[in-house]
Amino acid sequence: MISGIIFILIIVGGIALIVWYLKSFYAERENRAKKAEEHRSKHGGECILEWSGSLSSGAPDAEFGKLIVEVPKKRGGGAACFYEKGLVLEKKRLPYSEIKDVLFVAATSNKKYTLKQAARDMGVLWIYPKKGATIGLREMSYQFDNEIMEKIKQGLGF
Repeated sequence: MISGIIFILIIVGGIALIVWYLKSFYAERENRAKKAEEHRSKHGGECILEWSGSLSSGAPDAEFGKLIVEVPKKRGGGAACFYEKGLVLEKKRLPYSEIKDVLFVAATSNKKYTLKQAARDMGVLWIYPKKGATIGLREMSYQFDNEIMEKIKQGLGF
Protein backbone atom coordinates (compact mmCIF):
# COMPACT_ATOMS: atom_id res chain seq x y z
CA MET A 1 0.00 0.00 0.00
CA ILE A 2 2.66 2.53 1.07
CA SER A 3 5.02 1.43 -1.72
CA GLY A 4 2.18 2.01 -4.22
CA ILE A 5 1.67 5.56 -2.94
CA ILE A 6 5.41 6.26 -3.11
CA PHE A 7 5.50 4.89 -6.68
CA ILE A 8 2.59 7.13 -7.70
CA LEU A 9 4.29 10.17 -6.10
CA ILE A 10 7.49 9.44 -8.01
CA ILE A 11 5.57 9.15 -11.29
CA VAL A 12 3.64 12.39 -10.64
CA GLY A 13 6.86 14.17 -9.63
CA GLY A 14 8.61 12.97 -12.79
CA ILE A 15 5.76 14.18 -14.98
CA ALA A 16 5.76 17.55 -13.20
CA LEU A 17 9.52 17.87 -13.73
CA ILE A 18 9.21 17.07 -17.44
CA VAL A 19 6.38 19.59 -17.89
CA TRP A 20 8.37 22.29 -16.04
CA TYR A 21 11.44 21.63 -18.19
CA LEU A 22 9.49 21.77 -21.45
CA LYS A 23 7.69 24.98 -20.43
CA SER A 24 10.98 26.71 -19.59
CA PHE A 25 12.63 25.45 -22.80
CA TYR A 26 9.83 26.75 -25.02
CA ALA A 27 9.60 30.03 -23.07
CA GLU A 28 13.32 30.68 -23.70
CA ARG A 29 12.89 29.77 -27.36
CA GLU A 30 9.94 32.15 -27.66
CA ASN A 31 11.97 34.90 -25.98
CA ARG A 32 14.79 34.50 -28.54
CA ALA A 33 12.25 34.60 -31.38
CA LYS A 34 10.78 37.86 -30.01
CA LYS A 35 14.24 39.40 -29.78
CA ALA A 36 14.94 38.40 -33.38
CA GLU A 37 11.63 39.89 -34.52
CA GLU A 38 12.42 43.17 -32.70
CA HIS A 39 15.81 43.16 -34.42
CA ARG A 40 14.14 42.77 -37.82
CA SER A 41 11.61 45.52 -37.13
CA LYS A 42 14.49 47.93 -36.28
CA HIS A 43 15.78 47.48 -39.82
CA GLY A 44 12.47 47.78 -41.65
CA GLY A 45 11.74 44.05 -41.59
CA GLU A 46 15.09 43.20 -43.13
CA CYS A 47 17.43 40.68 -41.47
CA ILE A 48 20.95 42.05 -41.19
CA LEU A 49 23.98 41.36 -39.04
CA GLU A 50 24.65 44.31 -36.74
CA TRP A 51 28.38 44.67 -36.12
CA SER A 52 30.14 47.26 -33.99
CA GLY A 53 33.71 46.00 -34.46
CA SER A 54 36.05 46.31 -37.39
CA LEU A 55 34.90 44.83 -40.69
CA SER A 56 36.69 42.08 -42.60
CA SER A 57 38.64 43.21 -45.64
CA GLY A 58 37.14 40.73 -48.12
CA ALA A 59 35.16 41.47 -51.25
CA PRO A 60 31.41 42.07 -50.95
CA ASP A 61 28.90 39.48 -52.15
CA ALA A 62 26.44 40.35 -54.92
CA GLU A 63 23.47 38.90 -53.02
CA PHE A 64 24.43 39.49 -49.34
CA GLY A 65 26.31 42.81 -49.44
CA LYS A 66 29.52 43.73 -47.61
CA LEU A 67 31.62 41.19 -45.72
CA ILE A 68 31.27 41.74 -41.97
CA VAL A 69 33.33 38.96 -40.40
CA GLU A 70 35.21 35.94 -41.69
CA VAL A 71 35.93 32.85 -39.56
CA PRO A 72 38.75 30.86 -41.24
CA LYS A 73 39.05 27.08 -41.12
CA LYS A 74 41.90 25.61 -39.10
CA ARG A 75 43.03 23.24 -41.86
CA GLY A 76 42.88 23.78 -45.57
CA GLY A 77 41.32 26.77 -47.24
CA GLY A 78 37.95 28.28 -46.81
CA ALA A 79 36.07 30.20 -44.18
CA ALA A 80 32.63 30.90 -42.82
CA CYS A 81 31.79 34.33 -44.25
CA PHE A 82 29.18 36.42 -42.47
CA TYR A 83 27.96 39.15 -44.80
CA GLU A 84 25.55 41.96 -44.00
CA LYS A 85 22.49 39.96 -45.15
CA GLY A 86 23.59 36.31 -45.24
CA LEU A 87 26.04 33.54 -44.46
CA VAL A 88 28.26 31.70 -46.94
CA LEU A 89 29.72 28.47 -45.62
CA GLU A 90 31.54 26.35 -48.21
CA LYS A 91 28.83 25.78 -50.84
CA LYS A 92 25.91 26.74 -48.59
CA ARG A 93 24.33 30.18 -48.91
CA LEU A 94 21.86 31.13 -46.21
CA PRO A 95 20.10 34.49 -45.98
CA TYR A 96 19.55 35.61 -42.37
CA SER A 97 15.80 35.81 -43.04
CA GLU A 98 15.83 31.99 -43.28
CA ILE A 99 17.29 31.50 -39.76
CA LYS A 100 14.86 30.56 -37.01
CA ASP A 101 17.33 30.31 -34.11
CA VAL A 102 21.00 30.66 -33.16
CA LEU A 103 22.58 29.07 -30.09
CA PHE A 104 26.12 29.53 -28.84
CA VAL A 105 28.05 27.18 -26.56
CA ALA A 106 31.26 28.85 -25.40
CA ALA A 107 34.55 26.98 -25.59
CA THR A 108 36.42 26.51 -22.33
CA SER A 109 40.13 27.15 -22.08
CA ASN A 110 40.90 24.28 -19.68
CA LYS A 111 43.65 21.83 -20.62
CA LYS A 112 42.26 18.87 -22.51
CA TYR A 113 44.01 15.59 -21.77
CA THR A 114 41.56 13.19 -23.41
CA LEU A 115 39.38 13.19 -26.50
CA LYS A 116 36.31 13.08 -24.26
CA GLN A 117 37.40 16.28 -22.47
CA ALA A 118 38.14 17.98 -25.79
CA ALA A 119 34.70 17.11 -27.16
CA ARG A 120 32.96 18.24 -23.96
CA ASP A 121 34.80 21.58 -23.79
CA MET A 122 34.56 22.35 -27.52
CA GLY A 123 32.73 25.53 -28.50
CA VAL A 124 30.07 25.60 -31.20
CA LEU A 125 27.78 28.14 -32.83
CA TRP A 126 24.56 26.35 -33.86
CA ILE A 127 22.56 27.97 -36.68
CA TYR A 128 19.07 26.58 -37.19
CA PRO A 129 17.61 27.37 -40.63
CA LYS A 130 13.85 27.29 -41.19
CA LYS A 131 14.39 24.54 -43.79
CA GLY A 132 17.25 22.10 -44.06
CA ALA A 133 19.95 20.76 -41.80
CA THR A 134 21.39 22.54 -38.78
CA ILE A 135 24.73 24.26 -39.32
CA GLY A 136 27.38 23.99 -36.61
CA LEU A 137 30.56 26.07 -36.58
CA ARG A 138 32.75 23.99 -34.26
CA GLU A 139 35.99 24.88 -32.56
CA MET A 140 37.45 21.67 -33.98
CA SER A 141 37.15 22.92 -37.56
CA TYR A 142 37.21 26.73 -37.35
CA GLN A 143 39.45 29.28 -35.63
CA PHE A 144 37.02 29.79 -32.79
CA ASP A 145 36.82 32.96 -30.71
CA ASN A 146 34.11 33.07 -28.04
CA GLU A 147 33.81 36.87 -28.21
CA ILE A 148 33.32 36.94 -31.99
CA MET A 149 30.79 34.10 -31.92
CA GLU A 150 28.80 35.84 -29.17
CA LYS A 151 28.84 39.11 -31.18
CA ILE A 152 27.54 37.22 -34.25
CA LYS A 153 24.71 35.69 -32.22
CA GLN A 154 23.75 39.04 -30.72
CA GLY A 155 24.21 40.85 -34.04
CA LEU A 156 21.59 38.57 -35.58
CA GLY A 157 19.17 39.45 -32.77
CA PHE A 158 19.15 36.15 -30.88
